[in-house]
Amino acid sequence: MIRACTIMMVLSTTICSISAYAEKTTASPDVYNQCVEQTIEKLALGNINNAVVESCSNQSRAYYEKEIVKVLDQIKKQSQINHQPERYNDIMKSQRLWKAYVDQECQNAGSYIGSPMYTFCPMQEYGKRLDQLTEYAQ
Repeated sequence: MIRACTIMMVLSTTICSISAYAEKTTASPDVYNQCVEQTIEKLALGNINNAVVESCSNQSRAYYEKEIVKVLDQIKKQSQINHQPERYNDIMKSQRLWKAYVDQECQNAGSYIGSPMYTFCPMQEYGKRLDQLTEYAQ
């Protein structure tokens, strides 16, 4: 009986831990989906279309770009305070390489998947990058 209770406790603890770990935690709000919902409601569309995807992708990307600049400024200040200029220089180098990668990868996505990807893909990548850089800044 005690063994069965112990096994149940271990299993329930493990399941709770896994589900808590599996939850997606992001530093950035889901501005894209908020925009889509608001646009569909405002225009009484009933469904999403390519124009909504493009508009909301562009708005979301602009938001992420501004936030990325803020986080990079924060990292720069941290690097100066900690006398680690190489940290900031390395991140800026990776930022330039990341940008080139995103430009090419999203061009590929647009060519092979379809035109909405020309704006949707970069927006997704900028959101991921914001989360990544935010993690670096902590």
